Amino acid sequence: MPQGNNHPWPGRSRAAASLSMLALIALRSTAMVGAGPLPSAVFTTRCSGCHTFGQGVRVGPDLKGATDRHSRQWLTAWIRSSQKLIRSGDSVAAALFRQYRQIPMPDHPDLSDAEIGALLDYLAANGPETERQSHIRPADAASPEEVKLGEKLFYGQAALASGDLACAACHALSTERLLGGTFAPDLTDVFHRYRDRALDQRLRRACLTPGSTAKARVGEQESLALRAFLRSIGDSASLQSAARDRQ
Repeated sequence: MPQGNNHPWPGRSRAAASLSMLALIALRSTAMVGAGPLPSAVFTTRCSGCHTFGQGVRVGPDLKGATDRHSRQWLTAWIRSSQKLIRSGDSVAAALFRQYRQIPMPDHPDLSDAEIGALLDYLAANGPETERQSHIRPADAASPEEVKLGEKLFYGQAALASGDLACAACHALSTERLLGGTFAPDLTDVFHRYRDRALDQRLRRACLTPGSTAKARVGEQESLALRAFLRSIGDSASLQSAARDRQ
């Protein structure tokens, strides 16, 4: 996506711009392929079983940035038949096949050029990531059990699926000063400062290597649990502060 003054929707957030771009892609796709599936459905049914978008390697490579790494002509040929492309002597295709344990990708001869083009537009616009972020479950919808899970994840009493360190390895909360680290800022009011979407994005990033996109630090359920716990901590701290002010 363009940046800075070249942003196509000046004055609007990147999230809103991305959603607008996806709406345009959906409209164009409907016009091009008639009753054919939308690119989001193609990604879900044809790609997501073996590929993630921005969440690391599954069976095949992470597809985030694929449209920057390869030409559309190459990607179209690869999607239609990766094995045919390998047999043609394409060195990039052969290298990818070796890198991912020589597991052949299914052919998709039934997808039209227009449907593949719409899928590539969708990937180039960060469609899977934008849609995932736009549908995150809010912290105020969490159950008491999910809040408790968030507490356990924060303090390391339950391990993150990614294997990364618990938040308390570096951060503390003002409500529990004897627990948690002092290497990084106190997180008591972090939910009220960032709210659901921005905090979800920060929780998913690797803490010690923030530029890394190899894998998400937390999964969807872990993010919800941590956000819900941090929301409860912030609410509790606000109530305590208000009570002190009244004394």
